Amino acid sequence: MSTEAGTQTGQSASSGGRQEPQAVIRESAKYRRRAQEAERRAEALEAELEAMRREREEEKSRLGADLAAARGEADSLRGRVEAIEHDRRLEREFLAAGCADVEAAVALARHRLAGQEPPEDLKTFARALLAEKPHLRGEPAVAAGAAARGLGPCTTGVKPAGASGQRRVLDRLADQARQTGNAKDVMTYMRARRGGI
Repeated sequence: MSTEAGTQTGQSASSGGRQEPQAVIRESAKYRRRAQEAERRAEALEAELEAMRREREEEKSRLGADLAAARGEADSLRGRVEAIEHDRRLEREFLAAGCADVEAAVALARHRLAGQEPPEDLKTFARALLAEKPHLRGEPAVAAGAAARGLGPCTTGVKPAGASGQRRVLDRLADQARQTGNAKDVMTYMRARRGGI
């Protein structure tokens, strides 16, 4: 009986000894699989993180370009607004100085001031420009002086309102010239208009 017990003990010890390395191998394989899976997940997360960094850098550079473009557009708009405000101030000064053709005066002032800083005193600038270009005032004395020098009355632009009969004659001659298209009728109308019938 003692030999049987010893044999069973020996078998259980030997069988226990055989099972132990297999359990260690199984555990080792299980840990290896877990480690490999963890490494794969870590690599995937690192790749995802790198992709997110690249996206963030691209977004940052795109936003920087958009911001630069918006700043450029804002500067351009600011410059245009300042130019419009300057033109409005010039218009007010030309009107106050008695200018008859404000648009022409502002265009001339813009040409004169191109590439320069606007003058501090726009009032003085407007008056000096009108003194230099009296035809912008539209003063009757200037027209009368030109007529006295033999230049004749102005044939273009707005004419002073004459007698209603004169206007009707001019209208009739203009209609006749328009309808016939005859050079003689056109010349008659032009002479009547120039003469200020």
